[in-house]
Amino acid sequence: MLTERDVIMRLVRQLAELLAAAIRLRREGKRDEALRQIDHITGRLTGMDAGALCMFGEAPLAGLPRELKVPLACVLRARARLLRDARRDADARQAFRAARMLVRGARPPP
Repeated sequence: MLTERDVIMRLVRQLAELLAAAIRLRREGKRDEALRQIDHITGRLTGMDAGALCMFGEAPLAGLPRELKVPLACVLRARARLLRDARRDADARQAFRAARMLVRGARPPP
């Protein structure tokens, strides 16, 4: 029987696989493909692609389980690096900002 934890761990593994693929594609110079993959997986997880997710900030990110926030932040940081490589600095800053919000939101309450 699947538990909520099993589902979350499966999503964490998928995010790790996506991150590895995005890094590989970036090294190969396939930035657009890497960005499409990141948009696809973030769309499946949150209901909006990574660009929209970064634009709207904390609201759509707040409801994610804490265990998913750091892995998703790593994916958004990879997206930010891809955007920075493409000289899309404003979009890169948004992605870095969203990643920071996720990490902040992943901290356990005091």
